[in-house]
Amino acid sequence: MATFSESLTTNFQTLSLGQRIGVVVVLALAIATIPMLMILGKEPELVVLFSQLDSEDTRAIIQELGKQGVTYEVGEGGNTIKVPAERVHELRLQLASAGLPESAGVGFEIFDRTGLGTTPFTQQMNYRRALQGELARTISQIAQIDRVRVHLVIPEKRLFASEQKPAQAAVVLTLKRGSPLGSTQVQGIVHLVASSVEGLEPGQVTVVDNHGEVLSQNSADEEAQLTATQIETQRRVEHDLEQRVQTMLDQVLGRDKSVVRVTAPLEFRQVEITEESFDPNSQVVRSENRSQEKVTEKGSGAQAGVPGVRSNVPTELKATGGSGPKEAKRKNETLNYEVNRKVSKIIEPTGAIQRLSVAVLVDGIYKTAENVDGDAENATTEQTYVARSEQEIQNLILIVKKAVGFSEERGDQIEMVNVPFETPPIQEGEEGMTAGVQAFVGTWGGFLKPVLFFFLGVMVLWFVVRPMALNLSKPSAPAVALPQAGLPATVTEYEAQITETPQDQAIKLAADNPASAAQVIRTWIKEEQEQKA
Repeated sequence: MATFSESLTTNFQTLSLGQRIGVVVVLALAIATIPMLMILGKEPELVVLFSQLDSEDTRAIIQELGKQGVTYEVGEGGNTIKVPAERVHELRLQLASAGLPESAGVGFEIFDRTGLGTTPFTQQMNYRRALQGELARTISQIAQIDRVRVHLVIPEKRLFASEQKPAQAAVVLTLKRGSPLGSTQVQGIVHLVASSVEGLEPGQVTVVDNHGEVLSQNSADEEAQLTATQIETQRRVEHDLEQRVQTMLDQVLGRDKSVVRVTAPLEFRQVEITEESFDPNSQVVRSENRSQEKVTEKGSGAQAGVPGVRSNVPTELKATGGSGPKEAKRKNETLNYEVNRKVSKIIEPTGAIQRLSVAVLVDGIYKTAENVDGDAENATTEQTYVARSEQEIQNLILIVKKAVGFSEERGDQIEMVNVPFETPPIQEGEEGMTAGVQAFVGTWGGFLKPVLFFFLGVMVLWFVVRPMALNLSKPSAPAVALPQAGLPATVTEYEAQITETPQDQAIKLAADNPASAAQVIRTWIKEEQEQKA
């Protein structure tokens, strides 16, 4: 280690000033690359905080982010602001409490800045603006929506209900690219707006996208919407039954060895049955009316008169008595009976399955046989199709019946056919390769980025810093001693000093290689003798 250090120091001192500066700069950059790569690897992921902002909103949001010391990035010509993903929701809430961005509409915070001279008309308009802004903020929380504007028409209240005009609303949505809204979500927006405004009915709410296409359904389309919903419900039921049978057959026969199709028409009629029956053998008294009258007169000599004062005065004549005894009797009795009655009200459920039609295609069994035509080297392998047995088909049909809830009373039908499939079976593991890679990246992708940058830093050390250090650590060449007389003045003088004569070169070669020199001399002598002969 000491030798390496001394060699490194000696080699560095032998360099010129410019070379020393270059070496120091290169080493500094190489060493600084490692922390820079680590920082880039750990750089937080930036996501969109707000997009399609006005210049005033962008400036106000940047000032607020600068006060909080938040890292941000402005893109798309200043219309989009990106912040770290872990703080996006927190910053949205903080900026919303501060009334930013204002282009999205003000909310009920507008009433925090009211003045003494505010007129009722201004208060009404501010309330409408605040309600529109609050609805826009709520609707914009849906993931597929980029921007939203809400327009409300709230007529003045009239004295008579017949003169009162209904409230109306219009919602304009700017959807994100590649993120359409479903019909259920559109209806949710319609009911949200209708429930937030007094006197507003869902039929008076219109939802339009940024392309001018009407997304909401009015009352005229309710019947068509109901039909579409019924078809979708039937498809869901059929798909569920298909999945039940398909997953079960895949476990028994293997993947791509069977195809299942189910047709299940549903009964969507709303049937209400009311029955009323009478039982004449069961009677009860409903009402009873009885009346009885009896008149009786006794004694023929009895005096009778008008009761009162005049009949008791002596001067008045006494009234004469009746003609004789009388007796009258009357009896009336009425009984009303109620016949036993039974009223039944039956409401049949909608969506019941009318009947089931199940069609199943089942592949057979393939046996591999080696075809040898007299030559073992040219042997080929062939697959032979073998149909499944009738007992196996019946067992599969029985299993399918149990899975779909087969009912003979309902008229269900199940047909299973054993046919060879043209598509060869997929090798196990091939189809799951892409899904496995995607799952791996989704699970470990966040850890791969810093590790990758770390290895890049190691490569810089190994291929840049290490070769440079090795070159500096090599021992320097020994210095050449110059003659005291000094160097030659010209190139010609230098060549004259180092140039040897041919005789000197031959003597030197003969001294270094005596055998080769003797062979050359023999060759010369032999050639000379041949010439003389």
